[in-house]
Amino acid sequence: MKLKSLAFACAMMAAGSSFAAGTVNIGGVAHQVVYFSGASAPDNFLNDIAEGVLTGITYYVAPNYRAFAGAANGVPGVTNGTRVLFIKRSAGGSVFGVNPVARAQRVKTIDVNNCTSGAGTKASPFSCAVVGTDPGEPNHAAANNAGLVIDFGVSDVEPAMFAGPLNTENDTPALSPDEVARMRVQPVNQLMMGLAATNTVPDTTFFSRSTYGAMLNGQIQTWDQVDPSLSGDVVVCRRVEGSGTQTAYNWFFGNFPCSFNEGGSYEPARMTDSFGWKTEGSGTAADPYIIDPSAGFTVIENSSSGNVRSCMQAANNGTDYTFTSWDPEEEKTNTFKVPFSSTGPVKAIATLSLDSYTSTNGWSFRNLDGVGTYNAATQTPSANATGIFPSKDNLIKGRYDFTVELSIQDRSVPVTNEQGDTVSAIAGVQKAFADEIVKRAGSPRFTGNFENTGVQVSTPNAFASLPQFFAGLTDANGSEVDGNGVRYADRFVSKFTRNANTCSPLRFRGN
Repeated sequence: MKLKSLAFACAMMAAGSSFAAGTVNIGGVAHQVVYFSGASAPDNFLNDIAEGVLTGITYYVAPNYRAFAGAANGVPGVTNGTRVLFIKRSAGGSVFGVNPVARAQRVKTIDVNNCTSGAGTKASPFSCAVVGTDPGEPNHAAANNAGLVIDFGVSDVEPAMFAGPLNTENDTPALSPDEVARMRVQPVNQLMMGLAATNTVPDTTFFSRSTYGAMLNGQIQTWDQVDPSLSGDVVVCRRVEGSGTQTAYNWFFGNFPCSFNEGGSYEPARMTDSFGWKTEGSGTAADPYIIDPSAGFTVIENSSSGNVRSCMQAANNGTDYTFTSWDPEEEKTNTFKVPFSSTGPVKAIATLSLDSYTSTNGWSFRNLDGVGTYNAATQTPSANATGIFPSKDNLIKGRYDFTVELSIQDRSVPVTNEQGDTVSAIAGVQKAFADEIVKRAGSPRFTGNFENTGVQVSTPNAFASLPQFFAGLTDANGSEVDGNGVRYADRFVSKFTRNANTCSPLRFRGN
């Protein structure tokens, strides 16, 4: 039953019928809507950021959505006390911080007017419904689509990387060069991607860039091709197309879309390449399609990093895994089940960024071109470890090359969408919040807990600040070194950058 206290008489109001930069009435008080969407990486410090730009916050959640209603505080260009509803969508990953931004498309959003539980506190947020229709889904272009247009988005890589046919969501067309040019793109910080394997894979297993990539693209389908002492079929827990994480793996292991020449890039394997693809079922929640892992090489496409982690845990434990995902064969979302109970524990690899290191249940990050595991939380390798560790130190010194640069983008020109909404370039409160979040998300306060007096960031070792913004880092007292004489920049700021071009090699900039 709907909470009586949340019957807000919500109304989205914008210039014309733009469905963007609107207001919502909460308890009879109008709040400016600031809609932020895309990669889940900033979610690690989203509460920190929200609590730094808002006071008196009421908290809301839905699966892969969070929202914060409060009074603006300390945002340049916004009067303190301005009421704001700040929404962050992570559903669908990075591409939902890129394509719908450029096209001003309506997308699903959390409905703070339809919540069924919770107290609205940080510990017990209101749990709410989701409304609207996403691009690629039936009736998306209908005039009654209740979704909202995103104000600004975040992606694990820059917008140009979301090229067809491998890096677009729900089989929708990639952005044209003209559409990419509609956006103001700002680099934010660096994030490591990782090699991940279930605990069923011995830590003596050597992982090279070539063998790991060959498993991802289906050229290696059995574990004895990786190590003759191993047996069993390879299982890949990957992300869906359009995910920024998946896009990063397509680049690093397949050279896509950096090379379109014949033989210059490789396509990753998809669910349809699974030997046990759709052995039974109809794709509904009550009767999911079965992907039978006992049939051989198996690929599972997951809509979030959390789903990838659940996939890895199920593979490691030999328990059944049920999930919903885009079906590339039927071009719609279906429900699938992978009955790992029929095989028992299996050996799997995954596509995951290093910010997942606090949730390594049944799996671990491995070292590039070496053996052993790496504990990113304690920054320690296993006793037998060799190769290049995904460590903060290696990230800062440019030694770990599987590194991407997050970007935040917004519209710099008016855009008319399918419904005929004319959505203006970002401005006012929305632009001010976008600029402030770019600054804060890239700051060593959030990439390294540098002088962070609030809630501590859970995964700072996965990130580094960019040298073009934070060279010569000093503390509040103007000191460049800590109590041990170590430069703050050497602890938190990368010395190398791709200059917002993933296809470019890391280049020395210094810090």
